[in-house]
Amino acid sequence: MVFTIVLVLVFSGLLLGDAAFKAGLPVKRWAFAGFLFGPAAYPLFNSHKQLAYKKSMGKQAFWLEI
Repeated sequence: MVFTIVLVLVFSGLLLGDAAFKAGLPVKRWAFAGFLFGPAAYPLFNSHKQLAYKKSMGKQAFWLEI
């Protein structure tokens, strides 16, 4: 049971780190959040990614989700 939880936390940290790298966000910060909080950090990551995109685009920001 403990092994499964640790495995999920490690896997979540790796996936969030990779997603942060692809989005241009700080990798260490999001990988650590993934290791610490697991999959619960993913909604926070998505909102932070959208906020960073809107901030970088300014008033021209248009977010299309399909």
